[in-house]
Formats: sequence, structure tokens, C-alpha cells
Amino acid sequence: MRADQDEASIAALVEGLDFDGLLKALAAKRGYEPAFRDPPGRRDWSDVAPGAFGFAELDSRVDRLAGLLTLARPQPGACVAILAPLGPEALISILACLRAGLSPMPLPAHAGEAELLRLIERSGAMMALGVARIGSLRPLMLLREVAARAFGMRFIGGFGADIPDGIAALDQLLGHGAPQPFVAAPVRSTISVVDGRSFAGPFAVAEKEVLAKALEISRALKPLASSRVVTTLVGADLAALATGPGIALLTGVELLPLGLFVLDDLRACLEGGRMVHLVVPGAMEPALARSRLGGHKALSSLVFVRRADEEPAALSIDRPEIAIVDVTVHAASAIEIARRPAG
Repeated sequence: MRADQDEASIAALVEGLDFDGLLKALAAKRGYEPAFRDPPGRRDWSDVAPGAFGFAELDSRVDRLAGLLTLARPQPGACVAILAPLGPEALISILACLRAGLSPMPLPAHAGEAELLRLIERSGAMMALGVARIGSLRPLMLLREVAARAFGMRFIGGFGADIPDGIAALDQLLGHGAPQPFVAAPVRSTISVVDGRSFAGPFAVAEKEVLAKALEISRALKPLASSRVVTTLVGADLAALATGPGIALLTGVELLPLGLFVLDDLRACLEGGRMVHLVVPGAMEPALARSRLGGHKALSSLVFVRRADEEPAALSIDRPEIAIVDVTVHAASAIEIARRPAG
């Protein structure tokens, strides 16, 4: 009965909330405070210099991209495919789509052409956004090949320094000239999520569902505004959205997604002078338990995300003084949250 009461309480607290309202409030009250930071080694795997910006700048970038997307005159709720790891491009794209009344569909970055084509055809995506490089992957080249075969694809925009011909260079379009006159859509669309292992989907997830899960996790973590969320999850299913952007916008803490996991970047994030709420796949727990990073003084809490069919970790973290939360993924759109008992 208590679980039902907790769920009802959380649902009541997030009723009427959405990402847009939270971001607008943060931009108005704490505009210059840090909202997002790139890992220091980002240039090595993306050719893009690591950056950082506050809530006001994030809101401005979202507004500019939302205005650009509406120039294509999409139908309300139209799907927009996003091929980028969870980072600034994916975050801005997701928020801009929702602000424009569109349904963002973050795609697994490791998906091949055949899988992407099936997902885009099932979703009916009419636009696609992506990044130029993720390590050895070239997402925009792949999107261009897929778009040539996909029915209804009308626009492809790309972030990064090396944009292929036939793709709109979003960094240039968003960085110059007056922003397009834009009024936020009166009706919010859902987020379309995809299973990163089976490529099943898309499945519709409401913003309220993401925020409800983020609130449930935040109650256990109790993040301070001066702390940061560091996430090693690169996808954007319900688990990744709730543990990363959801917590960050709900509590106003800085978000630092690694985008592509690099151990040196994780070390640097922990040495950055802020208390850290670290989100990692459950499979990493034994390695973290054996390493010095598992006992780092900057760790304020840990969130382990594992699929329901994964075996429990052979070795677990022993840190009774910090909050540890387990997120069990039953599906791309269904997760279960449990705090580990202290001691």
C-alpha cells in the first residue's frame, strides 16, 4: 500500500510539469548558473571543443532550434529522429522538438543502416538531426543514406565541424542572424524511445513519466544545486532520460554526460571540485568497486542501471555513507527504482 501511496504522491507533484516549464523557470531565476558541461576529452572523439553553458543559454539554443524546425511546417506531433549520444546536441534537439510540439526519437548510436531505416519507417519521421562524428562512427553520413531510402524524410540537420553535402549545418544556421519568430506549441507531444539492444520501438513516453521517475530518484539522492550529475549512459531511453536530463532540470543541477565513455574523462569529472551523482551501467559496478574511483570523496551518490535479465553484480560497492539507487530496466519505456538500504 505504501508503494501505491508514494506513486500517487509523485504523480501529483509532477502534474502539470514539463521540461519546457522547468527550463524557462531556471533560465529566469538562475540563468547564468551552469546547466551543462562537456567532458574535457570531447574533441578526441567528436572534433568539437568541449563547452559549457548556463540555463539561459540552453533555453536560447532550444528556442532557436525549435524555430528552425517549424520552418519545415511539420504536422503537430510529427516524429524527429535524433542520431547523437546523450550530450548537448541530443539534449537541445530533444527539448527543441518538444517545444515545437514535435516528438523526438533518439536513436541508438550503434544501430546500423538497416536498423535505422526500420525505425524511421515505423515512426514516420519526417526530419532527422545528428552529429558529424562519434569516434569511428559517422552518423550524418549514415542518416543521409537512410534518408535516400526512407519515405517522407524532408530535412536533415547536422551538428559539428564536418557536415556532408546535402545536410543543413545547424551550428551555422543557429549561430547567425536573427532567430525565427517562434511561439511554443500549445500541445506537448510525447518522446519516442527505442530499445538499444533489440532496436524494438518506438514507444511513446510522456514527459510526466520521465519527471516522475526523476523525482523518485532525486528523493533518494537529494542533490544540492552546487553538485553535478555525471552520466555514462549514451542512449536516451526512459532510464537515461530520467537519470540524466530529468534529474538535472527537475533539481537545477549541472549535467555532464560523457557521450563516449573514456576513463580519463570520468576521473577528471570527479576531480572537478563538485560533488558528483554518478550514473553508470550496472555491469560497471564490480570494476568500480575494485578501483579507487569507487571510493572517491567527490561521490555523493551512485545510480546503477541494469536490464532486468542481467545477472546481479558479482562485486558490489560498499559505501554505506552515500545513497545508492538501482534502476532496473524492464523495457525502453518501463523502469523500476529501488534505493539500497544503508549498511
